Amino acid sequence: MDNQILINVTYNETRVAVMENGSVAELYIERKSTPRIVGNIYKGKVGKVVPGMQAAFIDIGIDKSGFISVEDVQEDNMYEYFLGNDAADAVEDLNKQQNNLIQDILREGQHLLVQVLKESVGGKGAKLSSYVAIPGKYLVLLGTIDILGISRKIEDNEERDRLTELLNKIKPEGVGLIARTASTNIAEEELQNDLKELLSIWEGVKKSSEQKKSPSLLYEEPRLYIKAVRDFISSDMNKVVIDSEDAYNEIKDHLKLNFPDSILNLELYEDSEPLFSKHGVDNEIKKIFKKKVWLKSGGHIIIEEAEGLTVIDVNTGRYQSGKDQEETIYNINVEAGLEIVRQIRLRNLVGIIVIDFIDIKNRQLRDDMFESFVDALKHDRARSVVHEMSSFGVIQLTRQRLRESILKELAEPCFCCEGIGYLKSIHTISYEIIRDIKKKLNKALNKKVIVVANPVVIQSLKDSEQDNLSRFEEKYSIEIEYRASEERMEKYKITIE
Repeated sequence: MDNQILINVTYNETRVAVMENGSVAELYIERKSTPRIVGNIYKGKVGKVVPGMQAAFIDIGIDKSGFISVEDVQEDNMYEYFLGNDAADAVEDLNKQQNNLIQDILREGQHLLVQVLKESVGGKGAKLSSYVAIPGKYLVLLGTIDILGISRKIEDNEERDRLTELLNKIKPEGVGLIARTASTNIAEEELQNDLKELLSIWEGVKKSSEQKKSPSLLYEEPRLYIKAVRDFISSDMNKVVIDSEDAYNEIKDHLKLNFPDSILNLELYEDSEPLFSKHGVDNEIKKIFKKKVWLKSGGHIIIEEAEGLTVIDVNTGRYQSGKDQEETIYNINVEAGLEIVRQIRLRNLVGIIVIDFIDIKNRQLRDDMFESFVDALKHDRARSVVHEMSSFGVIQLTRQRLRESILKELAEPCFCCEGIGYLKSIHTISYEIIRDIKKKLNKALNKKVIVVANPVVIQSLKDSEQDNLSRFEEKYSIEIEYRASEERMEKYKITIE
């Protein structure tokens, strides 16, 4: 199995590709021009409290104030509660016990310790929480709530019991601990080393909070290549290839200090051919800009991203394999399902996702397709909620949004179509010009009409609409003059002299 992490570092950009079975499964990009703030901890100052939204705006010292919902505000009392899940689910379960109003908890000008949960999206500020969670390699330290939990992805009951016993043994009073998926089969000594580092960070945050004025940054998440080693490395993914000697040495020092017994295979890439080119990552990135994704069998899927919704359509294309129609449809749906999961992870599709598979009548085959899709989705690190496949072959799911999709990171709205994905046809533009000329003709007797437009549009008017325009000239005793412009095709101007 060709499972490894590829890290490409340049002066202003870092790219991380998670490779599974030789294919790009996930892609992460960090640029100096757009720094990431998810995971950062701030001492913030409460701005406007909005009872109607049950939320408040918090000044954390960046351009746009963050916002915090009432369910993400911790009250003064500590909780002690056992949870069999990860940090996000732990806080979510605690929130269900609260029914207080935002105006009863926060007041304008109040100082508040907050952590960024989600990046700023569109016109919205960053989403914040006062439940502080500091992730390590094996554990997550919850600094403000006293709980204990095990990741839901650890399904073996004996291992869950072992970790529960160990966490109860090593957990200090007054803080919470969550065992991450990577803690599976990890010895007590390594868990203690991880906890020691997390406690050191938390003590530093508390000390800074006492010394600094709000708003101020108290803790900043490490660089992307350090986070990649911390979050992605496991027994199935223990090789990292990096093309920067400085970053290579920084990772090596980080491992030596925090995980001296790590079995990570860290390799410095020194070939002349770029790392991402050699492993086909650059080609995969180029494909992200395309809506159509071809499958090896000849079928294809179409991916349409909207603001909060992604629609994916499955098509047979040139695929003809199978003994009969039902088998052909089943085979293409299964293959498409696996590729769709890969694209969801690779493109980081978030929010509501609707997948329209090719309709299949056989209930058993439909259930098998759904099971195959759900099994593939289990490898995804982001949390998803999947609804049962409908009788029409449609699957609906919601996927956790922590950052924008990769396409939105790499692209911006087209200045020609302004993001709609379509341009007006030349004929449509021509007819618009004719209608606009007609509007002005009542006031244009014995005058000249000047049409300033793209040369392609002007040629279309002369080729297809000359007879029509000649009648206007004769009827209204006017002259139509064309002037070429380098503006976009749908941009034109009509003036009367």
